[in-house]
Amino acid sequence: MPKHTLGYLVLCDAHGKVGGKDCIYGVFNRIYVARFPARHELCYLAFELWTAPGTHQLSVKITNTDEQDVVDPMGPIEMTVGESGQGSGAIQLRHLPLERPGIYSFVILLDGDEIGARDLFVEPVPNR
Repeated sequence: MPKHTLGYLVLCDAHGKVGGKDCIYGVFNRIYVARFPARHELCYLAFELWTAPGTHQLSVKITNTDEQDVVDPMGPIEMTVGESGQGSGAIQLRHLPLERPGIYSFVILLDGDEIGARDLFVEPVPNR
């Protein structure tokens, strides 16, 4: 069995915890931009993971099509996982720079191990 397992990793417009449940709204993997450079004002990177109970270090890096960092890597954030081994939550992302069209990858690491990634496709607004 792997050391850490990613249940899901999604980009969304909003995230909240209600009654112990993760509420995820407005899931997306593609956005259209009128002109570049641009910024995505607010979104969340929501996740569920499985690992050993205890304290772990969660980090996120965001890269562009050329695998260059879009922002400085985030974290590590200390995360405590309960006896079930399941952890979940979301990281708020504000003013995400989008310099040009392409694929932006959101990579999540737990205790320094890459456990998954989610791609965001950023495209110019189509001509109609």
